[in-house]
Amino acid sequence: MKNVIEPAITPEGSAGQKLNAPRFGFSHILAATDFSPNSDKAIDYAIQLAKRLGAKLTLLHIVPEPYVLDYPIEGISSEEIKGWRQAAEKRLAERVARAKLAYEEVESVKRLALHPRDEIVQAASDLSADLLVISTHGYTGWKHLLFGSDAEIIIEHAVCPVLVVR
Repeated sequence: MKNVIEPAITPEGSAGQKLNAPRFGFSHILAATDFSPNSDKAIDYAIQLAKRLGAKLTLLHIVPEPYVLDYPIEGISSEEIKGWRQAAEKRLAERVARAKLAYEEVESVKRLALHPRDEIVQAASDLSADLLVISTHGYTGWKHLLFGSDAEIIIEHAVCPVLVVR
């Protein structure tokens, strides 16, 4: 018969040192925004967390690239696309200015992507975020089946903890 030694319940070793204890310090918080009221609420949470933890806060907006099947056959002019990008820059600058009224350590990043949810996950990795803050519409039932859940996919693939604000 083989003897089995049970691990200690606490993560402390015999010398009082932590063994593989998870690190819960957050020095860089990434908050994604699509400029909806839900994402504004998520930004507010991110600001408060960053203030309390003394963390850097980065606001992220993903400008969706036009997808050929989403638009009429005659297409979209490059000027219209340029206008969308400029509008996104302006709205992101407004969110940063509002955030800086409450907390100074705020910056922003804007990216282009066909699938914003995938780019949010990639940005969290690229920027070495310790925490990702996102919002959700909270669809259930048939709406969830029809629209899916970007938040679920982000949670499944994120390289860091995710705070979802409804």
